Amino acid sequence: MGSRPLRRLDQPRPLTVVVSPGGLPHALTVRGRRRPVIAIRDDWLVQDRWWTDAPVDRHYHELVIEPGRLIIVFQDLHSGGWFTHDQGSAPADHVVRPDDPAPPTGRPF
Repeated sequence: MGSRPLRRLDQPRPLTVVVSPGGLPHALTVRGRRRPVIAIRDDWLVQDRWWTDAPVDRHYHELVIEPGRLIIVFQDLHSGGWFTHDQGSAPADHVVRPDDPAPPTGRPF
């Protein structure tokens, strides 16, 4: 799989996200500070437990936010709310510069 080690995800935490007119994340609030989205590096859908009374239907986004930190957020497609499993942003060894190339599926914001 990817080059990152596997880790257990924490419980999702609510997140304030400002979206563009097209519905993409434009800015978010991390630790009380509004952070602009520099790039959307990847996005994917997770649809699971559709056969139960509590289905999971989420749209995930891997974002680069100022000052070059990675964060993964998702929108619950049932409630419309935004959440993150992250503790605010990636550790310092995952800092990315805006001019770093995105992975092939990424796209600039």
